[in-house]
Amino acid sequence: MYKSGKIADKEFFEKLGDYVVAYSALEFLAIKVIFEMKKSMDKLASGRATGATQSPGLMPGMGSPGMMGGEMGIPQAARAGTAENPVGQPPSIVSAQETFSQAGNLPSPDPALIPRSSSGKSCSSCGSELRPNAKFCTKCGNKV
Repeated sequence: MYKSGKIADKEFFEKLGDYVVAYSALEFLAIKVIFEMKKSMDKLASGRATGATQSPGLMPGMGSPGMMGGEMGIPQAARAGTAENPVGQPPSIVSAQETFSQAGNLPSPDPALIPRSSSGKSCSSCGSELRPNAKFCTKCGNKV
């Protein structure tokens, strides 16, 4: 299309840039897959493979064959149905308005996030505590 003059130079180079970015990302993923396969093959060859599989990001024991969401190797028990939530239906969803409409006690804030009150001077720029006879802030370098 570029050679026949159907698209402008700017559009051609934009598309070329998109193409290069897309294919370099695909190449990166392909290389990563090859390394993962090599690592697995090396484990199998050395005899360290246990036979259980684990997906990246899962806790140990999860993703093992024959496991469907039970506790660490314990099969999940069948869920008993109720009139409001029969078997075969998705679990009931709690309404946000129903749950949050009544006012209650809020949890106390995390003490680490509460600013410390200090008896000494503090920097006017960043708020950090200053030494008693400081002329500059040690955190931001601002003149006191």
